[in-house]
Amino acid sequence: MSYGNQPGGYGPPQGGYGPPGGYGTPPGGGYDPYGYGAPPPRGNNGMAIATLVMGIAGLFICGLTSIVGIVLGHISLGQIKRTGEEGRGMAIAGLVMSYFGVACWLVVLVIWLVAIGVLAGSATYGY
Repeated sequence: MSYGNQPGGYGPPQGGYGPPGGYGTPPGGGYDPYGYGAPPPRGNNGMAIATLVMGIAGLFICGLTSIVGIVLGHISLGQIKRTGEEGRGMAIAGLVMSYFGVACWLVVLVIWLVAIGVLAGSATYGY
């Protein structure tokens, strides 16, 4: 048996495959077979965060930042209602702490002024 040059076989490939095609727009429009996906997250309102910070700080800094917190809180609630941003709870918490801070420091101020008045009125003058 001789294994010389045998005719037949498969030979070189004919035609071959072309380069793969890209992902174009599917026929019929831009239908997404996987659904719409999650909506983009809405961010927190920056003024609501500032309101919360000012309300907390106002409890320790004589209520000075509480006044700023009250103003920012009302502005942020208006913005949240208009734009639909997140942060309504933070704005309300900041407003509550800001009003509480102002009220507490007013009570402390009144007590302090009454104490000064009592001490000044009870002082004896030696003539």
